[in-house]
Amino acid sequence: MNGRFAGTLFDLSGRTALVTGSSRGIGRAIAERLAQHGANVIVSGRKLGPAEVVATAINAKSDDGRAIAFAANVTRPDDLNALVDAGEAAFGAIDILVTSAGLHIHVGPSAAMTDEILAKTMAGNFGQLHALSQRLLPSMASRGWGRIINIGTIAAHFGSGIYHSYTLSKSLAMQYVRNIAVEHGAAGVRANTVSPGLTRTDMAAGLIDDPDKLARELSRSTVGRVGEPDEIAGVVVMLASEAGGYVNGQTIAADGGMTIRYE
Repeated sequence: MNGRFAGTLFDLSGRTALVTGSSRGIGRAIAERLAQHGANVIVSGRKLGPAEVVATAINAKSDDGRAIAFAANVTRPDDLNALVDAGEAAFGAIDILVTSAGLHIHVGPSAAMTDEILAKTMAGNFGQLHALSQRLLPSMASRGWGRIINIGTIAAHFGSGIYHSYTLSKSLAMQYVRNIAVEHGAAGVRANTVSPGLTRTDMAAGLIDDPDKLARELSRSTVGRVGEPDEIAGVVVMLASEAGGYVNGQTIAADGGMTIRYE
């Protein structure tokens, strides 16, 4: 179905990808670029309408993979099971899992991080990865091919006095990915994390739109600008394709060099 990338290391024709949080931002860019490279894509968000917009846009491009839309709350196991069921009914076995949906519901001191906040954040940022991986890994391993790609954050590479539940949950997900890579690598499964830096999304709008906060963030950048969702999607396409076949258990910071700058 896809001719532009046929025969290249980035050809995803015949593959099926499930991308959570793909109705906007980084997740949408990932879904669109995976489809552009030939994959059929399950587009998922909390609300069906925005997800349908993305799926319709993908399906309007005749040379790309196909897409369906499905509404799912990633903190609810029943929703996640229904999401997989819908994807498998539409396209068959799921080859690529990208957990892009994320919860960032608390900013402040650790004393204000209630048990409820921590539990909900863990369910969203780690629980979905665990539940979907456990559902999909047996089939991936039996077929000898699979990709699990977790979308992390460079905030989890550092200590923070205000992003407690968010960084904790993202750090746990990164370690989970490493464990999966060790356990299932010989079976043909590749599991990796992509950690975006400051990227132009709705979640980051408050920071990007504040000149003082933006200047402070960019002072650590080696490229002097905010990242774009497509620049994260490009790394995901690499990891999802044969181009990433020898990359396993890694955390790749797509951050304009923020994490390597000392001064």
